[in-house]
Amino acid sequence: MASLSEKPGFDLDVIDGEKNGVDSTQSDSDISPIVKDWDDGEEKKLKFKVDTILLPILGLAFFALQIDRGNISAALTSTITEDLNITTNQINIGSQLLSAGIVISEIPSNVILQRVGPQRWLSVQIFAWGLVATFQTFVQSYPAYLVTRFLLGLLEGGFIPGALYYLSTWYKREETSLRVTLFFFGQMFSGATSSLISAGLLTLSGKRGLAGWRWIFLVEGVITLTISIFFILFVPPKVGDGRPLISRGRWSYFTPRESHIATQRVLLDDPRKATGHIKITARDIWNTVRQPRIIQHFFITLVAMSGFQGLSQYTPSMIKSFGFSAVRANALASVPVYCGMLWILILSYLSDKLGRRGPFVLIAITWNVVSYACLRVTPATSDRWHRYGVIAVANVSYASMHVLNVGWLSVYCKSPQERSIAMALVVMAANCAGISGSQIFRTSDKPLYHQGLTAICALAGASWVLALALNLQSYFVHQRRKTKEEAPEAGGV
Repeated sequence: MASLSEKPGFDLDVIDGEKNGVDSTQSDSDISPIVKDWDDGEEKKLKFKVDTILLPILGLAFFALQIDRGNISAALTSTITEDLNITTNQINIGSQLLSAGIVISEIPSNVILQRVGPQRWLSVQIFAWGLVATFQTFVQSYPAYLVTRFLLGLLEGGFIPGALYYLSTWYKREETSLRVTLFFFGQMFSGATSSLISAGLLTLSGKRGLAGWRWIFLVEGVITLTISIFFILFVPPKVGDGRPLISRGRWSYFTPRESHIATQRVLLDDPRKATGHIKITARDIWNTVRQPRIIQHFFITLVAMSGFQGLSQYTPSMIKSFGFSAVRANALASVPVYCGMLWILILSYLSDKLGRRGPFVLIAITWNVVSYACLRVTPATSDRWHRYGVIAVANVSYASMHVLNVGWLSVYCKSPQERSIAMALVVMAANCAGISGSQIFRTSDKPLYHQGLTAICALAGASWVLALALNLQSYFVHQRRKTKEEAPEAGGV
């Protein structure tokens, strides 16, 4: 097998992780030698089969998570503030509590996942938050609204890093970035499609005595419960085991030969994946959270996503303020997110193709910096379609920097424990951003939101500086290592 330095396009971060990535709990003698007894054609067919089974199931689950988390933006264009006798500032507090619940349960959820297995824990999570999302329909007071949002966050916490960890056990590291993006397509497709669904549901306002926002919570909650049942029945238990619950052990997605290849190929790439379920200790958590590089990734996501979270929550309301109806505003809000799916697919493909993650994170943030600035200076007297075009362009990048940052972080994690905790931390950063971002657009600032737009411009600029610094750091570390490796040869030793 070729050395890492001989692999074309291999990310310098992978080299860094591999060089320093010996798991102290596992000696070389514990790892059985693995011999590749299959050809590239077999592996390619298997990889395509795993893609077509695993990614749609996980993507559908992510769709369910995002539809329940993000439908508050559509509810804001309905009568939720009037019906509950509250302001948009108070709605923001509910969004903050949801994000806080996710942050609180993120790492504990991943500790449980490692003990009971991804199939069981992720299934429990989806069904549980689906129940809470559905019963949001019947809240009659502001305290009840706050409780349901916080409980929804607690139950959703840990799902994204848990699913990312589960996904990583099926793929080699060089295959991960594109699959992470395809997984996040579930979120992006939900962000776009839920706006269309909500637009339709708002037309039911008054039917059966339910306001439009109640129809949104009810129908989209039932959609989540339906997806949870599908997930429970059809998700494969673990890498190499293709027997879903619905099969009752009588059939498998994979032949015995395919199961063998699925397991062995990822172990050949990373023998540490042989550990299966792992135990995460307090020492593992401490050793991960104190690493400077992981802290840098955390703050890149925190700062960049704070601006995005604020903008995305109020995009339908801002479009409505341009003179569009609530139904049309929600429909129009979906357009840039669909465009964003193509944007992130291109960036992720190039990232894997070139073996470089950091520069593409910087490109995604650069789009935010430029488009947010354009949105900030667009005159209020402009034609409504002109103003819509600018806000659509500002939303095209969507959460692309976060998706790419997750892939950038994951490729150099040194152990299964570190990978699981690091994924939880970066997703925690995105949800901490939800806490801060929820208060950027204030009632006193509407309808132009000049102060809010100024804030997201500043946040985008700060995240650009952080991403540039980490890119430069990676480059110089790589150059120093390269110089050190060449030094003996240059000295004639």
